[in-house]
Amino acid sequence: MDLLFALIIITIAIGLSADALDVVSFKISDYAAGKSLDRIATDTTAILINTPGTPCWEKSNSTNSVIPGLAMDNNGSKNTTKILSFAKISQLTINYQKLMGNVIPPGTNSSLTIYPSKPTWEPLKVGNETPPPDATEVAVVNRTVLVNFADFRILASVISNSNPEICPHNNFTVGHASVNQNSTTFWNCRNFKVTQEDLNSTDFYIITDPLILKDNKARWLLDRPDNMNEELGTFQGQPLLVNDKIHVMLGDDEETVLWFHIQTSDDPLSFNTYLVGVPKGSSSNNVSIEYLHPQPCSFVFKIWME
Repeated sequence: MDLLFALIIITIAIGLSADALDVVSFKISDYAAGKSLDRIATDTTAILINTPGTPCWEKSNSTNSVIPGLAMDNNGSKNTTKILSFAKISQLTINYQKLMGNVIPPGTNSSLTIYPSKPTWEPLKVGNETPPPDATEVAVVNRTVLVNFADFRILASVISNSNPEICPHNNFTVGHASVNQNSTTFWNCRNFKVTQEDLNSTDFYIITDPLILKDNKARWLLDRPDNMNEELGTFQGQPLLVNDKIHVMLGDDEETVLWFHIQTSDDPLSFNTYLVGVPKGSSSNNVSIEYLHPQPCSFVFKIWME
């Protein structure tokens, strides 16, 4: 009886030990899997925000063997400032599952959302998946990045405290007053180069900061040194499309230098003016002064086991 009782106690002890080992083993395995998932999330985020990915991948229709990177191209240099390209973000949104399948390992799924710091701007839901309720491990990485929300090129800018340029007009000089019988006006002028290729790929807009000007006598003028004119345009509190004027001034030339003149009734300038180029066919609603410079955003990447 004593021996039987001892065997029962030993059996119970072994059973409890085995159960405890199973629990410990499961926790260790779960911890290791979680750490591995964290590493995958961190490495994937680094690829997306620090590299431009496969060259020109956003312009290709193929997703095979393509590594997506969202960083703006910097001639091969590392994107230390984490400025992301809106064009690449848009392309990743279209083919998110296929492209991300080239980066994250099989058996995992992910989502990506970019939250602009401006509360009035909608988040960019790049990968719109959500972790299932029964997902035991979800790794999350949150980084602060800058996003170019529009592919803008500032061709000419007339801003306060900028260095003057000597204007080809004989009747006024940059930054100096022009006096006539009725009033005194001030001129600030900049030059820029435009080509036939630009006309085929670019829409040209004039925008001011702020849009509504206190100087109701402010005017703008576009011309070239060998074809000067006095046709002043007015500001209308919205971006102005000036494709036709630039097309006429360029004519049949392959390229030329044009001048952008701003006339004001006050000095120094009370507003900034930009002549910008945007991709052909862009909506005028997306031509905004806020898009001239990269905007800070939160980059939130999630990954989980399927």
